[in-house]
Amino acid sequence: MKTKNLQMLIRIVGLLQLVLGIVFWTGNAEKLVIAHILLGLVLTIALLLLTFRAYRTGVVRWLVIMAAVWAVGLPLWGILQEKIFPESLTWLAQVLHLLCGLGAIGIGEMLAVHIGKKTA
Repeated sequence: MKTKNLQMLIRIVGLLQLVLGIVFWTGNAEKLVIAHILLGLVLTIALLLLTFRAYRTGVVRWLVIMAAVWAVGLPLWGILQEKIFPESLTWLAQVLHLLCGLGAIGIGEMLAVHIGKKTA
């Protein structure tokens, strides 16, 4: 898959994830949690593929490592967030999960820019 395609996939899935997250926060559509998990898996795979492409094109190592750790950590955080914080701090886990998701989108953007510079 091309860099631009992976970048667009991350953007689109990231936007869908944000919309679903807002819907969950309003207390609606709990039946769509599985869709959120599956879309998160798609986002993670796309970010990992973009990370691998960045590695192969010689993008700075720190960014590649950060992206790989982020791609692995994001789904782990999604799974474990409810178990880490007490129920009174669920909102904090949700905010951190939102920030991690936004971070994944941002890292995908940074990778795509760096790949573009290396291949231009």
